[in-house]
Amino acid sequence: MNSKKVIIIGGEGNGGVIASCIEDNRTRFNDLEWEVAGFINDFEKGKTINGYPVLGGTDDINAFLNQDYYFMYAIHMIGRNVLSEQVFKKMNIPLNRFATIVHKTAFVAGNAVLEPGVFLMSNTYVGPATKIGYCTLVMSNALIGHNTTVGPLCHFSVGSVTSSYVTIGRVSDVTLGAKVLEKRTIGNYSIAGANSLVTKDIPDFEIHVGSPAKFMKRVKED
Repeated sequence: MNSKKVIIIGGEGNGGVIASCIEDNRTRFNDLEWEVAGFINDFEKGKTINGYPVLGGTDDINAFLNQDYYFMYAIHMIGRNVLSEQVFKKMNIPLNRFATIVHKTAFVAGNAVLEPGVFLMSNTYVGPATKIGYCTLVMSNALIGHNTTVGPLCHFSVGSVTSSYVTIGRVSDVTLGAKVLEKRTIGNYSIAGANSLVTKDIPDFEIHVGSPAKFMKRVKED
């Protein structure tokens, strides 16, 4: 079996985590479906990231679209959610060219839906009848309960817990150790702050923190 080659768009943070997941699946679990070809990064052209070559910047994407590469979108700037989406849209990559990367220790229910570009790191859980939108990143030990709907380009930090029947909009964050109670709604471009307990809905463009979580400030909309 020939491995499919993945270019990671981003840097050593989220991008490095995705690369390490692919390599661990290959070396420890003999899952050779994906192989890291390198990175796309506007600030590190000609350099390396975690030992992988930086192949170009976001303006060079068409050259790689014309070749047999898949992509992972690892750019997610918490607090600059709108900008994260603007960079994504600028490249105009067809969804069918995104890889879906799942660590071998993750649990994904049989009827859960992972859209293209979703990333699940080690020891993550995605419950039954849950849908994860395209290019959403779910980091280690994050749990997403049953019948939950997550929009595109979201980010779930390490150790976050999202309960069942939750609805989350586009480009939103459940950050480090945060917990979201069942049947709550988190809007578009919104953030549940670190270690927060979300007991009420979070509207669009708002950051809520604390236990219980309360409004702190709005996310920048530029």
